[in-house]
Amino acid sequence: MTGRHVTARDLEGYVLGALDAGRIDDFEAHCAICDSCAAALSGEARLEVAFEQVARHPARGLTPRPLRAAAYGAAGLLAMAAAVAVWFSHALVTGGPAGDGTAAAMHHAMGDGAILDAKNDALDGG
Repeated sequence: MTGRHVTARDLEGYVLGALDAGRIDDFEAHCAICDSCAAALSGEARLEVAFEQVARHPARGLTPRPLRAAAYGAAGLLAMAAAVAVWFSHALVTGGPAGDGTAAAMHHAMGDGAILDAKNDALDGG
């Protein structure tokens, strides 16, 4: 192995302890004289240590808590109930289903002049 650089498979096998016993001496001898392979081995070893640390100490806050999940579920149901209530109240006020396109559903309290003034104010930035 001293004549060629180590491969990614060699690096992984060595760090994980799965490299063939007959190749370990050649691998170590090559990494001792080749700076680029020694740097690659160092990077692979750091990566493996980082993986082990993550496996031992999982990130906090990623595990759902039962009480928090129940609260989110209740909030979702409450939001859906409020949406249904608004939809039905709109249908009762307009005299038909919401969004049916009737004149009562599309009635605006503002006159055309007020609407144009509001649009102009919005375009002018204030």
